[in-house]
Amino acid sequence: MNPNECPMCDAGVIARYRVNATGETIQVCNECDSVWEATDELPAPATTTVEQLLAVRGLPLLWSQLSAVV
Repeated sequence: MNPNECPMCDAGVIARYRVNATGETIQVCNECDSVWEATDELPAPATTTVEQLLAVRGLPLLWSQLSAVV
């Protein structure tokens, strides 16, 4: 398994993103939208999804709420 390959779907690639409204850094699969905390070591079960994370924070359910961390 590639270290950046998603352990949930085995198809996507995991990258770091920042939640614009909160400044939180998270890890996200570009295929299944699984989310891990920035400090989680992978492979590990996802803690949530992009949709759930944004909803819990009262944010619009849009990818524009996230910015890629390079």
